[in-house]
Amino acid sequence: MGKGKYDHTINLPKPFLPMRAGLTKREPERLKKWIEMDIYNRMKEARKDAKVFVLHDGPPYANGNIHLGHALNKVLKDITNKYHFLKGEKVLYVPGWDTHGLPIENAVKKKTGKTHEEMDPVQWRAECKKIAEHFIGVQMESFKRLGVFGDWDNFYATFQPHYEAKELEVLTKMVEDGYIIREHKPVYWCPHCKTALAEAEIEYKEKTSHSIFVAFDPIDTDFSPVIWTTTPWTLPANVAIAVHPAEHYVKVKVGDRVFLIAEKRIEEVAKAIGWEEYEIIGKVLGSELEGITVKHPIYDDKTSIIVTADFVSMEDGTGLVHMAPGHGAEDHQVAMEKNLPIVMFIDDEGKYTKEAGFLEGVFYKDANDIVLDLLNRKGRLLYSGTIRHSYPHCWRCHNPIIFRAIEQWFIDVDKYRQKAIEALGDVKWYPPQSVNRIRSMIEVRPNWCLSRQRLWGVPIPALRCKECGHTFLDPEVMRKFISYVREEGSDAWFTHDVEDFLPEGFRCPKCGGTHFEKTNEVLDVWFDSGVSHAAVLEQWPEHHHPADLYLEGYDQHRGWFQTSLLTSIPYKGHPPYRAVVSHGFTLDEKGRPMSKSLGNGVDPIEVSEKYGADILRYALAMLDYTADIMFGETVIKGAVDAYRKLRNTFRFIEGNLFDFEPEKDLVPFDEMLPLDRWILWKFYDQVGRIMKAYDEFDYYSVHGILLPFVSRVLSAVYLDAVKSRLYLRPKKSLKRRSAQTALYYIAKTFAQILAPIIPFTAEDMWDALKERGFVSEESIFLSKFDIHNFDISNEEKRAMEIALSIRELSNEQIEKLRAEKVLGHNLDASVRVWLKPTDKVVLEESGIDLEELLIVSHVEVYEGDDLKVEVSKAEGQKCPRCWKVKTDIGADPDYPDLCLECALDLKHSE
Repeated sequence: MGKGKYDHTINLPKPFLPMRAGLTKREPERLKKWIEMDIYNRMKEARKDAKVFVLHDGPPYANGNIHLGHALNKVLKDITNKYHFLKGEKVLYVPGWDTHGLPIENAVKKKTGKTHEEMDPVQWRAECKKIAEHFIGVQMESFKRLGVFGDWDNFYATFQPHYEAKELEVLTKMVEDGYIIREHKPVYWCPHCKTALAEAEIEYKEKTSHSIFVAFDPIDTDFSPVIWTTTPWTLPANVAIAVHPAEHYVKVKVGDRVFLIAEKRIEEVAKAIGWEEYEIIGKVLGSELEGITVKHPIYDDKTSIIVTADFVSMEDGTGLVHMAPGHGAEDHQVAMEKNLPIVMFIDDEGKYTKEAGFLEGVFYKDANDIVLDLLNRKGRLLYSGTIRHSYPHCWRCHNPIIFRAIEQWFIDVDKYRQKAIEALGDVKWYPPQSVNRIRSMIEVRPNWCLSRQRLWGVPIPALRCKECGHTFLDPEVMRKFISYVREEGSDAWFTHDVEDFLPEGFRCPKCGGTHFEKTNEVLDVWFDSGVSHAAVLEQWPEHHHPADLYLEGYDQHRGWFQTSLLTSIPYKGHPPYRAVVSHGFTLDEKGRPMSKSLGNGVDPIEVSEKYGADILRYALAMLDYTADIMFGETVIKGAVDAYRKLRNTFRFIEGNLFDFEPEKDLVPFDEMLPLDRWILWKFYDQVGRIMKAYDEFDYYSVHGILLPFVSRVLSAVYLDAVKSRLYLRPKKSLKRRSAQTALYYIAKTFAQILAPIIPFTAEDMWDALKERGFVSEESIFLSKFDIHNFDISNEEKRAMEIALSIRELSNEQIEKLRAEKVLGHNLDASVRVWLKPTDKVVLEESGIDLEELLIVSHVEVYEGDDLKVEVSKAEGQKCPRCWKVKTDIGADPDYPDLCLECALDLKHSE
């Protein structure tokens, strides 16, 4: 279009937005500007009187560089915060870090070559804090590089004294209200990490275990009960055999021995053991077996007793269950009900104590072969094989855990479980079905084990009476300790004598003793982070409880979402959040979890340095993160292509506004040309859908709505059609100013709706609009959404539907004729259209310029029975300025080589 001597008459775009994005160079420069202008606090000041929106940050663990899962989480949070700010709300976002726990202790052990037993507690904790502080710095800079805004100067960390003090205040209130109990019961125990574990610290993996059938020799009966177990090492701790009271058991004679097995299990057991011939010689109800004594399978000087229990299953095993109450929750419960002894031969390191006799000092796993050999020699091992099954493992060291009954501090969840479940209904869950996940977990979770046998954490300020051995928590002692923590941090537990924490005249609540010692256990790290709703929302200025939003991975239904709820209900009486959004995990392009061992991880900072953080952000935002997302080069390439389309579209829009001054040139909506009125209605209709998607945290739908609209409607239809009007019509003509008015409105909103997702580029777009004088705010993040309610009549909408149908049929035929070399360009075409009379009237009254919309040289419309389009080669000569094929070339003698329209345009421009 427009070559040669008429080039100077064409209004070509003059964009301020650079042709090349140059993200990897421009983004660090933009970050520096944001820091210099203190963007987060400037945003707060800009909304100082507005409604407050609080997204409470779930703390990542401060022990390594960020990974793609971190990036996904922080980008989603940042999109949320930026959107709510642009809506006009005052956004408060305090980033946080979880800093206590075993991984950091392991890092110190690796760094120093010492264990926590070999170092002064305060020195050990200081080394732990150094590592946490280092990685807080590393992660913080990485999050900033991704364009995440927040109160980075006032972050929270679980080791901060004011945080620890508030945490202990919550604990104290729960002690006073009777929610904290000390019990002797089985807990998840990691012998490698030498600590109890919370349910959220357990991961289930496949494991190969022994599978054995063991016969207990009779004492005063004529049969040997047969049990099945996958843990031979627990047999030394056996105290009983459980049977189901309502099931029948049969006496099975094999050779000269008689065994007792559940009637429903006899065929499976016989097949597994290899009994080719057996005889059932009697049957007895389970309830009739209670109280029968048999020999212990391991120790000749001990016995085992048969008891009844409803949990005994007929789905596997023999229908008789080996009972070791020290190593199983159900066994422990029955033992408490039946007054059975609870035997614990395993110490903190997973080794047998001297009470285990010949097994003393043996690691529990190594005892399996010793036990099997003993059983075999005594003739009690009927079968030995293996089984693959899902088994709990420690999420830190990834080794199998054991169940071990010891005294621990627990939160008595049973006291308020139902209230917590009912409170879930007061929260909005995204996706909605995710509430079922957390509800089902709370319904069955055991009481929460709070104590950990570590040093790096918030000490549980419990005392032990030296005179009677009673261990207890006293609110007055706790409050006195808290006063020290606020000033010195929780190191005070290790630097002060116990007397410093005792109120005057303090005595043991059990025996009245006056001599005490401090216990050495710390709080579960999930309690640390679980009370952040109190430690942050109640202590940081302008925050409110509950938070407006928690947003984390769906694994936090088992973790932080749950622990926050289970501390907030007893502390505040309501949930800590009004809404909860959960997202999936990041997988590689083959659907595998990203891991160091597989070497398939994606480093978000490397992606940012190669492509730009905006590309990474867009790639993450365009995926359906309500489920696990597969991420790799294919996704990045898709994001690059989408980004280029959006950026280039804006650049075209902005570039065509180079001579537009809204104060003088803005055309009232009612006076705009039909196509321009239609695109404004269509654009803001899509913006409404996008706002709804943002409101519902449905960010991948923002991409799903915006990109197709930009590609198929805004760019391919509208901008393509009005290009000639923008380039060729006189600068100040209504036709050109009308199109520019549409572009002016679109440009500002276009940049704003992209700002939450690609903030660096949106800021560049804003700079371009600022250069034009269209906006005054220094940053796009100091502006508010500029949303307009442009609407057109149903008749106008119908007219555009008809026109677009004509365009579709016309394009189909033009492409066919171009393929046949009949046409070289759309403008070589002439189009004839037949329409129903009513449709013809609607189209004519609308004033839509079909030549412009179809980008052809000539259109004629006739009445017909239905829509019909015919395309042929246009007659006439090609105008060298507009490229249309016209029959009126030279009609104006002043411009003998131009069509009449171009000639008149040039005269009006003079």
